[in-house]
Amino acid sequence: MTQPHQPVRAEHDSAVELLGQALNPDQRSRVLFVSFTQWDFALGALAEIALALRAQGAALTMAFWTDRTPLRDPGWSSSGRLSKLLGKSSRDQNAIAALKAAGVPEQSFISPPLRGWKPSAPIAITAPMNRTQIRALTYHGSPMGRAILQVNPDTETPITDSFYWSKRWLQAAARSYAFVFDQTLETIRRGQITAVVVYNGRFLHDRAASAAAEFAGIPVLYYDAGGIDTDFDVTDAVTHDWSDLQRRMLAMYEKWPAPQRDEIGSSWFEERRQHIAPNNALFVEAQRLGETIDVANATRVVVYFSSSGDEIAELELDWSTFFGTQEQTLQLLADECRRQPGTTLVVRSHPHMRMKPKQDLVEWMQAVERAAPDIHLDPYSTVDSYALMEQADVVVTYGSTTGVEAAYAGRPVIVMGPSAYDQLGCARFVATPDELSAALVDTPVGSKQAAISYGLMMRRRGLMHEFVTRDPAAGFSIGEQRLDDAPILVQHVGHAYKRLQKWRLSR
Repeated sequence: MTQPHQPVRAEHDSAVELLGQALNPDQRSRVLFVSFTQWDFALGALAEIALALRAQGAALTMAFWTDRTPLRDPGWSSSGRLSKLLGKSSRDQNAIAALKAAGVPEQSFISPPLRGWKPSAPIAITAPMNRTQIRALTYHGSPMGRAILQVNPDTETPITDSFYWSKRWLQAAARSYAFVFDQTLETIRRGQITAVVVYNGRFLHDRAASAAAEFAGIPVLYYDAGGIDTDFDVTDAVTHDWSDLQRRMLAMYEKWPAPQRDEIGSSWFEERRQHIAPNNALFVEAQRLGETIDVANATRVVVYFSSSGDEIAELELDWSTFFGTQEQTLQLLADECRRQPGTTLVVRSHPHMRMKPKQDLVEWMQAVERAAPDIHLDPYSTVDSYALMEQADVVVTYGSTTGVEAAYAGRPVIVMGPSAYDQLGCARFVATPDELSAALVDTPVGSKQAAISYGLMMRRRGLMHEFVTRDPAAGFSIGEQRLDDAPILVQHVGHAYKRLQKWRLSR
């Protein structure tokens, strides 16, 4: 028999304690959960938070609306209706049954309240749009366009403004956002809801639900995956609030026992450096451990590690604090390196570009060609990124994780774009050409302990389950009720439906 997932020390000791700090008694009196994803870890986190709040006396309202949205969510995998026709249960239905068995009342589970729903505000999409035009779309003042841009019509949708998204797709996505916004807001009003809990807050429907809560003036909690060793995370900070995340890193490192924190945090880096970290395998699978480049005649080697563009394009940041796009940043760096005698610029293009839209790769390669570095390692290069760091006199990034990894390796690091480590003390952030020029000449090695705090957070972020059981083989369960997914046939039909819907709306 498989042994249950063994508890480890996590960032937080208890969901009950953490939620008690995040919400005051009034705020946690009537809490709404709005769910659109069927990923197992997400439903496990939802159930854990719900039961932790119930243990504190909260009245729960549970809105499992995965099957109700006009456009299917990225986390939707199976139809509850089809599962029922086959005499089976979908993952949502299993989660509902488990929560009921754990004592959540039947009346807590609700359907969308507005029957015959129509958008409560105009949706002005009459033609195809590019990213800049989509980004400007709002619904009751909320950033609907940014939410739409998180749900691509297909895997070949580039981030360039020269690409125009299908009008039909945009209209469907906008209607789906509006549906969730209106239904969530009406639920808040009718139920006198005091707080809302959603998954991640990044994707279309979760973002609409959180926007409705913000419109109503009530707090929002976001749950997500935990660290490598932990079960889940929950926070009142919006997704990609990297300042908040870095404050957590430093606070976590400060309170952790000294011998353990360095060992645990360092292990995150060492596994990646040895190419044995499962969640980094996709990036290093084409690289040969220890392979380097020939820079024998270089006086000083500056290595630029690019970031994956689509992962930073829609972050809600003050972009005026950065140099511009990553392509503009690279050009600025290349020009400055040419002005400094004896400097060799090496550009390492992100390996993930191999899996990105073809147009994005083409435009990035054109940008590299214009910048004309001394050496360019394309996304298919077999050179080991970690060995390359060791060869660098200075590492420069636009926010790539390689920046903090280089800091751990004892290299001076310059950050020119948004990152999750620029406030830790392990890297130097620059925002002007003069700052860049000075930093290339004199950037000290940052704090290795600060870098290790990043690794500690990556391993132990969030919490362990108390009410939910996680088994590596059997998945998640509450008591005897497992949170299994629908039968494989139903899942296949669901995937086919999503592909067909995307194809139809993208024409």
